[in-house]
Order: sequence, then C-alpha cells, then structure tokens
Amino acid sequence: MPEYESIDNLSLVENGLLHIEFEMNHSEPSMFRAARESHLVLYRSMIEALKGSANLAVTGRPSKNRMHQYKFGNEPFKKIHKVPVPDCNEAWRFSEPVVCKAPEINYTKWPESNRDDYLISFYDALAMIQSECFMHRYVMSKVVTVTDDEMKRLEWLHEDIRNEYEHFVPKGYLTPIRTLIELTILSLRLSREVLFDSKIVFPSDGHENIADTINGIIKRLTNTLGTTAT
Repeated sequence: MPEYESIDNLSLVENGLLHIEFEMNHSEPSMFRAARESHLVLYRSMIEALKGSANLAVTGRPSKNRMHQYKFGNEPFKKIHKVPVPDCNEAWRFSEPVVCKAPEINYTKWPESNRDDYLISFYDALAMIQSECFMHRYVMSKVVTVTDDEMKRLEWLHEDIRNEYEHFVPKGYLTPIRTLIELTILSLRLSREVLFDSKIVFPSDGHENIADTINGIIKRLTNTLGTTAT
C-alpha cells in the first residue's frame, strides 16, 4: 500500500461519477444522492475550467456587484457586471459586455493576500462559465450556454438538494424522483460541456475516460426516463 494518495480536481470529478454509478447499481438507488453528487461534479468541473494555472480566477472573495473589466488582444476594453436571472432568487449571470474606457491601475496598492483560503461560490462559477471574460482562454475555447429555465432548476438543486443534504435537520422530506433524475442529467451534461466542449480542459494522466463515464450515466438515466439522450 502506498504511503500517500494523490488528489487533484479531476480525480475528485471522477470520484463523484463513481459514486453516482455505485448508487445507480443499487436495487433501489437514491436519486437524491445521485443528484447531490452530480451537483458536486458540476461545481468541480466548473472550477477546473476556470482555475487557469494559478487558481486566481477561482479564489478570493469577489466584489459585491461582480464587476469586471477585460480585453482580448487588440480589442477595446469591455465591462460586465452581475445581473439577476428571471424567477431566480439566488442564481445570476453576467451582463452582456459593453465597451468601456481602460481601467486605471493603482501600482501602489498592495496585492490581495490570502486568496487561496476561499473558493468562489457555486453561483459565481455558474455565472463565469457563461461569460467570454473567463472562458475565452484559447482561440478555440467557448462559453457554456445555460438557459433561464436551467438556471432556475440548478438553483433548486443547489438550495433544496445540496444545501438540504449538507445541513439536514431531521424531518420528513419528499422530492420528486423524476426531477432528481432530470437535474442529474442536466448537471452532468453541463459538466461535459464545461470540461470538454469548451475546449479549455484537456484531461490526461488517466482521466481521459471522464467524458465516456458522463455519457454512459446520462444514457442510463435518460433510458430510465424513457427519453432520448443528448
């Protein structure tokens, strides 16, 4: 037995997928747990796509209005900020970018310290994967599209499934199994898109089968619902 176990973000994504498969192989699987694991897989997948080489985009406490100014190459500076999503209480996304003046840089200000002690929230990551500001890292990379309805459903998953599971107060709790399956499929589809279709992450070192595992789980779940996998 080795003395240490190597842990990285993609290993944790893969581990979450194994938990979902393990649950689905039960004679009476808990789709509550599968949905909870799919939420975590999506969260880690978004962090993997956003982290860059030094975790600067995914650590530190963000500004209240989430305003960012950025530019690509010779293009003018653009500005984005936090905007609400219709019918959502907590989920949000960034506004469409608008051209702005170049920001003034204060070279006398000390850099922010202790960034690594705080990971951005699920909602921040969900907004960031939909913005070119964070996702256009390479020429061929692209953003992930999440509809308003999907944002509302993911908010329900985060608030009523993930948070309910993490801070469970003993009580009777019922939730629709079909909805849990649909949200597991949605979370895994977005995980696949953010990890692979975005052209940002290039898994290696034994993680190449993540996409196949995601596709296999989605196929099994869509067959359970009697719908067509996409």
